[in-house]
Amino acid sequence: MINKKLIFTAFSLAAFMTTQEIHSAERIPAKLFACYSNYNSMQMSPNGDYIAIVSNPRNNKCDIETDLQKKVEDDFRGGRLTLYNTNNGATTTLTSGRGNSSVGAVRWVSDERIIFTTEPTNSSAKSLGAYALWGMNIDGSKKRTLYEFKTTQGTLTRPKLTSLLPDDPTHVMVKINERRGSVDDYYKMNIFTGSKRRVATGPDINKEEWLSDVIEKSDGTPLAAVSNFEDKWRIWRYMPETDSWEIHFTNKCQTPTFFPLSGYNEKWLVAGQDVSKSKTFNDENDKSKLYLYDPNDRSFDLLFEDPTYDVAGPVGGCRTASGGAAIDEKTNDLIFVSYYAEEPKRIFFDDEAQDSNERLNAAFPGQVVRPLTWNKDRTKMVVSVSSSSNPGDYYFYDKENNILSFLWDSNPWLDRSMLAEKKPIKYVARDGLVIHGYLTLPKYSDGKNLPVVVHPHGGPNARDTMGYDPDVQFMANRGYAVFQPNFRGSTGYGAHHYISANKQFGKTMQDDITDGVYYLIEQGIADPDRVAIFGGSYGGYATMAGLTFTPDLYAAGINFVGVVDLELLQEDSNRNSRRFGGFYDELRMEWGDPDDPEDMKYIIETSPLRQAHNIKAPVLIMHGAQDNNVRLVHARKLADKLESLGKEYEWYVEPYEGHGFGGEQARLNMYGKIEEFLGKHLDNL
Repeated sequence: MINKKLIFTAFSLAAFMTTQEIHSAERIPAKLFACYSNYNSMQMSPNGDYIAIVSNPRNNKCDIETDLQKKVEDDFRGGRLTLYNTNNGATTTLTSGRGNSSVGAVRWVSDERIIFTTEPTNSSAKSLGAYALWGMNIDGSKKRTLYEFKTTQGTLTRPKLTSLLPDDPTHVMVKINERRGSVDDYYKMNIFTGSKRRVATGPDINKEEWLSDVIEKSDGTPLAAVSNFEDKWRIWRYMPETDSWEIHFTNKCQTPTFFPLSGYNEKWLVAGQDVSKSKTFNDENDKSKLYLYDPNDRSFDLLFEDPTYDVAGPVGGCRTASGGAAIDEKTNDLIFVSYYAEEPKRIFFDDEAQDSNERLNAAFPGQVVRPLTWNKDRTKMVVSVSSSSNPGDYYFYDKENNILSFLWDSNPWLDRSMLAEKKPIKYVARDGLVIHGYLTLPKYSDGKNLPVVVHPHGGPNARDTMGYDPDVQFMANRGYAVFQPNFRGSTGYGAHHYISANKQFGKTMQDDITDGVYYLIEQGIADPDRVAIFGGSYGGYATMAGLTFTPDLYAAGINFVGVVDLELLQEDSNRNSRRFGGFYDELRMEWGDPDDPEDMKYIIETSPLRQAHNIKAPVLIMHGAQDNNVRLVHARKLADKLESLGKEYEWYVEPYEGHGFGGEQARLNMYGKIEEFLGKHLDNL
């Protein structure tokens, strides 16, 4: 296994295939894309002798239970806890949970003892008794329930480990939302008995306020918290002398702000804008940057910035980009900061960590190498190696002896040589804004005159990234080029890119997608007669907007759990909404204010349901009956409208799924519908 090939060559065919030949080539069975990875999470022991693994109990097989009742009772997403000995390769299964529960997360509290959570095996089989926090020695002894989860004010109460206590091997620091369901308090907990003592309270925020995050000191006590209320972003500072919190900083959404990432001695590691310089966005503070912040004098010390991309932190004021920072638990020093550019980036502030990173990158050229977990001294670690065409391999790295050993393949049933490569692209929208995105071409194609599936992401305050995507790979394997645009409103590209999407549903946001299609046509990549659009959630809205506002551009559309009625969306996102409450006022900036007549005119004009008479292409409607984000009524109203207009459509609902299909069988069913629909409307033209 150690000699596992690291780079797959794709030159087994003497020449590039035509589109017809791609479709007739050997296809990867759809279920191999539907199966989830074997491995959910890993944690290395402090001494590096063991790796605690939470994995699916399938023994490296892609098995999907087709019997519905069996699927509900025993979903393969359940996790078991296994110990891997790094010295001899031996494995020992410690537990698979109890009853209808499985292992969720695991942490080492010493070389001899671990704590872990259990949770239901399946969302349709939820049981409060399945949730618990456990402690266990690695030889299986002294297993004990430390905390039985319960509900507080309608919210599941569960502990979260904040830090170990090196000078106190029998206790850890945890935070639990036991006093108020929406707020965590801090406790010192005995890892053998579960007894606990509260040492710090959480902020007493407004009942409707959304607590986004809390950062702690190295001893596990709080430093700062972040919350959203109406259109305000609040940063709270903990005052240990009085066990109380004060509002340290307040701003309105879509204005400069900053976001605490972690404690850094007595200072804060933050990402965002230096608000001492400007209260408005400009070229200098458009991007989110990394700072060391002193809350005493409110000073910002710049550590790192990227001229094109946000370095984690706030985007446009109240939304955040992906990213974070790693702090050494032993020394409390900053190791690296991570964020997304065209590819995942890590900027190192530790020379030894950077040296290890350079060695590993040299061993895996063209791959993304990520350290996942390491021992206390950072001399041993588990790293993942992945790419758009590699779901992930795991390696054990012994830094002192410079030994790199293959451990596991996350999806051993997938032949990497058959997977396609995703490439970053960029183009200029009609108003001059540069749009970034990704293009995945079918394997062995010459990249010319291809059927294309436009695949806009959800959110819309999110973004597509590099990396393995089973949906994209499935479509590419079927011979379709897949285009993923990060249209305006996507996160990670600065405040202007985000805020310029305000009240632009179906307008400039959609133009960005349309202009991307025109770009692919101009480049000779896309066959203009064979372009489909397929998206979920907001991507479903973009799908229907594309079919209604540019009906001649698309040959087919797939609306997956998508928004089609903007008036209904406004009703569902009211101030009392559990999902949207903390962001309601910002959503009015983004989506329009239903109390404003001009905004209401815009909402009606850009609602696909109102414009469905323009649709020319066939539509596949897919939805989950349990969807609480975009209710099934959206799909039903669309189907009724298309039926009344005599438009061509297909209908598919998963009875046990919600906003997105989480079950493997449901995903397999979805792939079958997509393959049949695209084959009918793109391949036969």
